[in-house]
Amino acid sequence: MSNHWLRALMLSIVPLAAGCEVLPDLRLGEDVGIPPVSGSTVVSVPQDYQCGDPITDPNGKYQVTSSGTQESCTFTFRQDVTAIAASDYDNIPQLEGAQAINGVELVVEKFAISDKATGKEPEGLKDAEGKAFGVTILTEEDLARDPPFTVLVDGAPLEELKAQLQARQDIVIPLDVIVVVALDPAPPAELQIDFDAQPVITVGF
Repeated sequence: MSNHWLRALMLSIVPLAAGCEVLPDLRLGEDVGIPPVSGSTVVSVPQDYQCGDPITDPNGKYQVTSSGTQESCTFTFRQDVTAIAASDYDNIPQLEGAQAINGVELVVEKFAISDKATGKEPEGLKDAEGKAFGVTILTEEDLARDPPFTVLVDGAPLEELKAQLQARQDIVIPLDVIVVVALDPAPPAELQIDFDAQPVITVGF
């Protein structure tokens, strides 16, 4: 092959390679309108409450259920947070061409369990846990951490979110706050949950 043809071939490859440049991942958070998790509320626990009885969040943030043993009661506070709505694919330019969700972070601004009457942890608190997509992201030890701090979601949930992203569907983060309290002493009359966080979603192209 002559030098003339070799040079022409190389010049044709350069623009093609430039056009195939891999775009870097983008981290999308509050700056593009990803809504925060607002999970602070107070629920009343009747004096004659039996684990499994219905209980209502007056602020409507959580679906509250409970189960228990003779020694303790486990309260589960559940909410689904729509981080990206289907309409956002047209309204957030940074989502154009996105093909994968490569990471989900929660920047935790508040995480506390307290007896509203005292402002302190319930005397009979036995355990506390936060979950996203059914995966534990917060434990009782995190109650002692000073916010803000960041927790990560990875693994299998990201594959499910990838399919939702490619189908331009809502990206929903299911969150659970689980509180286990002893039955002796009795649970507090008002149980306060403080859980506020900002999701940050990393998308790939």
